[in-house]
Amino acid sequence: MLLLKTLHTLIIVVNASAIFTILYCGLKDRRGPVLSAALVVFAAELVALASARGNCPLQLYARQLEGVEGPVSDTLLPDWAANNIVTFFTPIALVGLALVLRNERRRAGKARKD
Repeated sequence: MLLLKTLHTLIIVVNASAIFTILYCGLKDRRGPVLSAALVVFAAELVALASARGNCPLQLYARQLEGVEGPVSDTLLPDWAANNIVTFFTPIALVGLALVLRNERRRAGKARKD
């Protein structure tokens, strides 16, 4: 179970880094391979969550390992942090994505004018 908790915590750190990268690129109007990689990581997380009907696939696996039906601690994060990940990161991700889209629309508008 420690291996699963470590892996899940690393995935959370990578996803959090991707979300903050998207926000930073949106705020600073940056683009390039770093933004592309962050968007791919974020999209992969969305696909994983969607495939498990909104639940984290690793948490479902941890429940099977532990043999429990309800919530299970499947990260190395404190429970208060693990329980609020979606609540904390969703608005940040939405703002970052909105800023990136705004920047791309501005670029497209400038390209049409030229």
